[in-house]
Amino acid sequence: MTFPHSRLPRKPKIKVTLATPELVKFTLTDTDVSVANALRRIILAEVPSMAIEIVNMEENETCLFDEFIAHRMGLLPLAAHAVGDIPPDEGYVEYKDCNCFDGCPYCTVEFKLDVNNAEDKVMSITHFDVEPTNKYKREDWPDENEVRLVPSRNEKLDLEPDSKENGILLAKMRKDNCLRMTCQARKGVAKYHSKWMTVATAVYNYQPRIEINREEIDSLTLDEKIDFLECCPRKVFETDIEDKIQVAHLQKCIFCDECVSKGKVYGKKNMVTVKMDPNMFHFIVEAVTPEGPRSAIDVVRASMRILDYKLQQFLTDAFSDKITEWLPRQSTAKKTDIRYED
Repeated sequence: MTFPHSRLPRKPKIKVTLATPELVKFTLTDTDVSVANALRRIILAEVPSMAIEIVNMEENETCLFDEFIAHRMGLLPLAAHAVGDIPPDEGYVEYKDCNCFDGCPYCTVEFKLDVNNAEDKVMSITHFDVEPTNKYKREDWPDENEVRLVPSRNEKLDLEPDSKENGILLAKMRKDNCLRMTCQARKGVAKYHSKWMTVATAVYNYQPRIEINREEIDSLTLDEKIDFLECCPRKVFETDIEDKIQVAHLQKCIFCDECVSKGKVYGKKNMVTVKMDPNMFHFIVEAVTPEGPRSAIDVVRASMRILDYKLQQFLTDAFSDKITEWLPRQSTAKKTDIRYED
């Protein structure tokens, strides 16, 4: 590592380059791979959400087995932006930690599906047919915090075309068939089951370091320079107005070492050197849908709060320090314009 961890404490810094509900890109610096990988694993496996866990099948006249439909119900995405990330948060608690017997407003959300096909054609059942019940409704809960199925209905379209374009297909029924069930959604994390996954993608890559031996690379002929440019699959290198090879797209480098191998072909082993910067990591976090289960911004912020809380729990176990402060759910800083970069 180039960072002198033995002499100086690590002070990780984050620079956000893109922040939308669907996609977040940020750069983590002044740390090592242990912190970067811990953050990535928390994003993937320990950010809580809601998912259907209990399915009470009352009547099923479709061609699918009850277990098959129950499995598909469990994988439906549920918007749960205020589910609660750490114990001090207001929100829901996991069913195993709740004192209730069979569900309550603080650990369970109930949905129902009751569909009958009275028309003489095959009927498609989608997640638009699943409706919430008021059995475990929290009266003091704001509407924006309600757990609901996503994606939501497009009011500009009729139900039938909207179901074909945006609806998640559950089953199909013939005439005079019906499907009726009640479902209970509960809080969990993705390390229990993938149905609680809050993101579609969470990856990072190292910052590339490309060093060019100017004397050796300038000694190439024009045909050799063209051949060198074509060897890179990501087109990292380009020629300037003086036909000199320059690094034009550093972030596109995937460390394939094709340019290094091409230099060895020309008998110039040190013509190009490609390394990784072990103190800089570029993250990409992509949400499942634009509406949920949770936005990409919310997931990244929650992962940092969870990591901070886990470190405080370690201090509690090691030194008996009580946890009195934690990172807030909402940022207290003033809003500024976000810069978008390629």
